[in-house]
Amino acid sequence: MRNARTNIEKSFRKGILILCMITIALMTITFNKGNNSNVSGLLVGLPIFIAGILGIIGSIHAIKGLKEKKNLKFVFALLINFGVVLIFLGLLLANIMDTAKLFK
Repeated sequence: MRNARTNIEKSFRKGILILCMITIALMTITFNKGNNSNVSGLLVGLPIFIAGILGIIGSIHAIKGLKEKKNLKFVFALLINFGVVLIFLGLLLANIMDTAKLFK
């Protein structure tokens, strides 16, 4: 019989995946410093985009887990997931503002 995972554990796993995606993006940036191809841009942007989506899903699980017993996993999951969501929304807002400047 399989044990049911709590929302905190689900959020914690999403936080670990986010850190892996950010590490992949940073490694790609390091290895492709002189290369300005579209493929290297995709290899950096795709993990960052996936990290943003995982951050949103992990934040939802963290909010659902507010009533569960708090531990270090909860704090880690909360910080990572909400931090990524805030950064993701900030980048989205910055891109929207740049696009608005372009059409002025």
